[in-house]
Amino acid sequence: MSAIPSRTNRSPLRMNKDVTALIPDFPFHYANYLQEAEGRPLGSVAAANHGQKVLIVGAGAAGLVAAYEALRMGLHPVVVEASDRLGGRLYAKVQGDPGSEVLCELGAMRFPVSGKALFHYFRKVGMTANSTDFPNPGTAAAISTVVDYQGEKVYYEVDGNPAFPKPQEYVDLENQFFDEFLEHYHFAAMEAAMSEGSIDQQKIKELWESVLKPATGTSGDDVSFYAALLQNSGWTKAEIDLFGQIGFGTGGWNTDYPNSILELLRVLYTGLDADHQLMFDGSSSLPQRLWSKTPGELGDTQVYWPEGTTVEALSREVFADPFHKEVRHIERQPDGSFRVLITDTRTNTQHRQEFASVVYTPHVRILDKLRYSGTPQNLPAMDSLLPQPTWEAIMYTHYMQSAKIFAATQRPFWNDPVAANQQRKMSITLSDRLTRGTYLVDYSKSTGTYKGSGIFLSYTWNDDALKFLGDRPDPLPQHVDLCTNLLDNIYPAIDLNEQYSTVNPFVEHNWEDQPLYLGAFKMNLPGQYEYQRRIFSQFMSGIDTGKPDRFILAGDDVSWTAGWAEGAVTTALNAVNKLAVCFGGGSLPGNPGPVESWESLKPIELG
Repeated sequence: MSAIPSRTNRSPLRMNKDVTALIPDFPFHYANYLQEAEGRPLGSVAAANHGQKVLIVGAGAAGLVAAYEALRMGLHPVVVEASDRLGGRLYAKVQGDPGSEVLCELGAMRFPVSGKALFHYFRKVGMTANSTDFPNPGTAAAISTVVDYQGEKVYYEVDGNPAFPKPQEYVDLENQFFDEFLEHYHFAAMEAAMSEGSIDQQKIKELWESVLKPATGTSGDDVSFYAALLQNSGWTKAEIDLFGQIGFGTGGWNTDYPNSILELLRVLYTGLDADHQLMFDGSSSLPQRLWSKTPGELGDTQVYWPEGTTVEALSREVFADPFHKEVRHIERQPDGSFRVLITDTRTNTQHRQEFASVVYTPHVRILDKLRYSGTPQNLPAMDSLLPQPTWEAIMYTHYMQSAKIFAATQRPFWNDPVAANQQRKMSITLSDRLTRGTYLVDYSKSTGTYKGSGIFLSYTWNDDALKFLGDRPDPLPQHVDLCTNLLDNIYPAIDLNEQYSTVNPFVEHNWEDQPLYLGAFKMNLPGQYEYQRRIFSQFMSGIDTGKPDRFILAGDDVSWTAGWAEGAVTTALNAVNKLAVCFGGGSLPGNPGPVESWESLKPIELG
């Protein structure tokens, strides 16, 4: 879901590198941790604690991974979800005519193969067999790309049509970015230390510390992406503006210019910006299958629970309908358990329930509001869930905005054959005007249910996304019309209105307008490293005193790489390891988890 675009010529796969997303702040190898377990539960809990009820707040990727793994260890996960669906920001919505439906991915839609913990679960639930390369601008999967910049249109294709080569200017930008700019931040050495066959966790930490605490000059934490380009790229401002619009010809970077350079470096080092996959079954299939399938069906073993037990069944034992259940208050009890107030938002019925532990996965922005809900007497109890420095970090968490406008089409007309020297009817499009990013998706090669096609008329971030809030009534144009008018101007030979499906053809989604999210995902600004360290490190609370805290934060904005589902999965694994420790156990022998690996890999403190 991240706003960071995909590189093309310099992607790890094109360079024959098997990069694993080992986050430099805490380079724990989550994929190895999962693989070494070989289908066994990731840890154990004391037999006396089998069946202990753990509340999992939120049914997104983090919540369902945590719940599924907690079940396998013999705990009793109870998932509650404030909305009416599973998935969170894994949200694939069916659009189009019956028989030719297409999925509109309203949240995450492109998944980097370097995110190997996520792909562990994609493979487990059977999604990777029905996937394809995502059609990012400038990639072979896109076939063709149009850059509409400063009133001029540039059309090019890659990997197959020498009649329309990628502009040399774009190639030069990409090469200069990697060979010159990123080498100020040890990119080649860091990428090598994250590549299978040469992984070196301590080298990663050493290189990263030199970025965070350089021998001379300003700390990396204090510099924005834009300021770093001014200091180290050698480009003119005009070249920085061009790079901001097109990246490497794969998508603009300028929505990230205000963010910390550290945010960009983490994603580039780890290959999360490249080699993306589109899941034909829909991103929502991951949480749905972890919810409804047994460990046995997914090739895993479990303890305590009888064969046939699912996360759904255990959740419904406590709440017959776990949806529309909004957590309104959490109060720690003297024995370390929690009394939780849960409201059914349809009936306004309140439930008070005791849980041995709580794993909280929604945006921490929502948690910050939650602490003030109810009566003034509730505030001390909520405040006590976290130390004040962590609440401060949560309060100042910065979120990106995102908007998508999607139209199902009657067919993927952009794939129609053309003569050798003829441009295609329509292309993946980058514009410096209203639509910004326009993506074309074709599900005709799917082996699953959905075979249709569609156009993301606009995919925008931050200020560009805010332009799609507050739609106005007729006779002023609606947002779909605004996008169509612009795209018809770029492609005058096409009447897009004739291409749309006739059944529910349009959908518009703004994550900042959603009451349960209030933003797309976290993205740290300069100076916010310590805030992020506090939030991420929360899962270790109480470990050093021998009284592990059973209130645990997880979710992608708790991770160091928000906006990527990999971060949701890895923080869920942190929470699962912590649950094992909380209930008298830990990781499997010979396979230490993130809790047991903390001291050697923990994030650097900047003070």
